[in-house]
Amino acid sequence: MKSSLRIRIHYTLRSLLVAALAAYIMHLNASDSLEYYLAPHMQTLLLLCPVPLLFIAFGMMWHSLAGDSGEVCDCEHPLPAGLVKNVTVYGLFTVPLLFGLLLPDQALGSDMAAKKGMIYTYPNPDVRRKTDDRNTSAFSGTDKRLPGMDQGAEENIALNERFVAKDIYSVEFAELAKRLYTLPVIKVEPDIFSETVGAMDMYKEHFQGKTISVQGFVFRDGHMNEDTFAVSRFLVMCCTADAVPFGVLVRGTNAASFANDTWVQIDGTIQVATLNGKETLQIQAKQIQPVEQPASPYIFTNPDSVAEFDQLYSNDNETKEEIN
Repeated sequence: MKSSLRIRIHYTLRSLLVAALAAYIMHLNASDSLEYYLAPHMQTLLLLCPVPLLFIAFGMMWHSLAGDSGEVCDCEHPLPAGLVKNVTVYGLFTVPLLFGLLLPDQALGSDMAAKKGMIYTYPNPDVRRKTDDRNTSAFSGTDKRLPGMDQGAEENIALNERFVAKDIYSVEFAELAKRLYTLPVIKVEPDIFSETVGAMDMYKEHFQGKTISVQGFVFRDGHMNEDTFAVSRFLVMCCTADAVPFGVLVRGTNAASFANDTWVQIDGTIQVATLNGKETLQIQAKQIQPVEQPASPYIFTNPDSVAEFDQLYSNDNETKEEIN
């Protein structure tokens, strides 16, 4: 049997910690800072937590303030005994909350990219969390007219011969590459950033000389020339713990004037360069200009990039028709 006072103190501390955790989640959502920590599909799950957590905190506080004031049997769930155990148990909740409240919410940058190692080719297909059903549904837009050209039978045949899927994982990239190839300017959209770069990298020999426009932050390591850097984004699968720095080499006459972590827009032409003995994409920049960091600085895998592409350019065409 233990004194109820000690139990009340512990329940009060626990209720405050749980309530603080719920409040912190709501703060991140209200300040649009969840993007810095979680992928969109994980944010939905996290946002289901504050209400249950507040109910738990209320229950603990009620038990602490209005519970039986007599002796309470605590033999089944003993409280932490000793200073070290108490500090350890409560520190597991307190320290993360303190870091979250005291440190600014900001996106990962070049320092973390240097530690993780910049990737210049599309990551292993396994990271895309694909299923056979998703692969099938991704090509629902195959019969649509490709943007930027009056598509005929001969042109279709030429594109199909040029962009042949190498395996089951590259079928979607082949379809996306056909669409990208028809564009007068390939704008790397954030919604399909990694898939766009992946498709061009897979068929890099066909995209040489094509015009491209892309935004990202500047990453430069000690092995790069002054006129070279990587325009980069962090690819997030679930949370920032698994974030992968993903970039494209850029070469330009004024590249040296842009420091690491500067957000820029690159307009130029696609080339093929050799990096560490492997061919990779490189942009010969015609124009490099600073831009504001986007509200959502990370990129995420898209389970249906072909359909997303069709939707994006369908909206663009509708907007142009309304203007005309």
